[in-house]
Amino acid sequence: MPRAGVLALLVLVGASAVLLQPFGYNQGSHLALVHALADGTSRIDRYRDYSGDEVYYRGHVYSNKAPGLAFASLPAYLALRAAHLPHGVHVLSLWGVLLPAAILLLLVGSTVERIEPGLGTLTAATLGLATLVLPFTSLFFAHVLSALFGFAAFAVLWRERDGPPRLALVAAAGLLAGLAVTTEYPLALAGAVLGLYALARPQPVRRGLAYAAGVAVGLVPLLAYNWWAFGSPTHVSYGDAVSAQPGAAHPPAFFGVSAPRPRVALELLLSSRGLLVLGPVIALGAAGAVLLYRRGRRAEALVVGAVAVAFVVYDSGFWGAFGGWGPGPRYLIPMLPFLAVPLALTWRRWPLTTGALAVVSAGIMLAATATDPLLPDGASPSRWWRLLAHGDFTDTIALGIAPFALLVAVAVVLFARGTPRLSPGRHDVAGAAAALAGWLVTLRAAPALLRHGSLGALGALLLALLVVAVVAATLEYVPAPRARTSDVRP
Repeated sequence: MPRAGVLALLVLVGASAVLLQPFGYNQGSHLALVHALADGTSRIDRYRDYSGDEVYYRGHVYSNKAPGLAFASLPAYLALRAAHLPHGVHVLSLWGVLLPAAILLLLVGSTVERIEPGLGTLTAATLGLATLVLPFTSLFFAHVLSALFGFAAFAVLWRERDGPPRLALVAAAGLLAGLAVTTEYPLALAGAVLGLYALARPQPVRRGLAYAAGVAVGLVPLLAYNWWAFGSPTHVSYGDAVSAQPGAAHPPAFFGVSAPRPRVALELLLSSRGLLVLGPVIALGAAGAVLLYRRGRRAEALVVGAVAVAFVVYDSGFWGAFGGWGPGPRYLIPMLPFLAVPLALTWRRWPLTTGALAVVSAGIMLAATATDPLLPDGASPSRWWRLLAHGDFTDTIALGIAPFALLVAVAVVLFARGTPRLSPGRHDVAGAAAALAGWLVTLRAAPALLRHGSLGALGALLLALLVVAVVAATLEYVPAPRARTSDVRP
């Protein structure tokens, strides 16, 4: 990536550093575990007032979160405490969330440069500005860190696949996949898909052993923590320990997961705070995956599709699909970097269509981030826009929301200056108008259909939107011209 692009992405991520976002149960649970680890224990009895996201086991209180974010934040906490510097949740989020977000965007940008030179910065900016990654860059949640580990495993395997077989890189990808699970349990889904991707080359047995060995090493921190905390490496903080809290609502026995529910899947995508309503640009990732497949990157396109489907299916069966208060279905965040990569192809093919949906998505994400990303279940774009119109902004370190707005504006200018000129494809103007109209119809109609139980009509709407995107990608695809023999010089 060019230096200007790196600078632009760092400025964008740095904008979130000035925000002091609301503190809730999720952040409190991670923070309590950091404090407990610093005290030399896995029990958060002393810090149970920080959060309600906790479990009771054999008379003691534990965080119900995977320990990865707490482990990653512990060195910064100890160093800051020893130096008598501020070491609260905001400062820890700079280390455990904001820094990983910067690395994630840079990694997405460098991966995109392998398939669409010159568009790495723009694509990474779309992920960082126009998806749920933006509000969660300033919140002490584990989603950004786990997304970094999961996508990094994909990027390493992709790089290895483009060169001679190297088992060391396969093992490194496995290590990253294991660390992703240590940070957030559902990343096992991405790890399984990437395991199949790793096997899809000659000598699959050796490659599978190398990948599995790496995963095992990445899981060591999680297994050691479970053994230390619960007396068994396989006893995770979800599972039977969840039901030990007296009077608590009991989730399904299998780690809170039951059979997938079609209605919940539709809500995750099309409700008032559904993924495609809040960030419609990510829907073009499906069309981009088709272009990627047609270009010859079939394995990579299948990985993107499989990871996206796996997370939607899993989350539709999870007992708390939306994860409580928040700007959207946060458990889907780890799949967003995978879907972002093919957006580079839609930026090249349909810059007006992709740009129109990116502007809408960025507007919603900026409004949510600048006001209150942790609104209750009734959160919707209209509520954030009303807060924005009334000047009801979130707290910042100084000077109100102005530093955040200024840094975002600088980043956008840098993106615009560093992006090559893109020529609209056939019917791109009509495509942009149709995409905006489709989003408006979805915004108005889909939540109403969900409220009235019209799942058939809603499913038909979603299917129609996806079919249109995929068919458009197939019809618009123009293969790169092949060099003629006479054009090749000796």
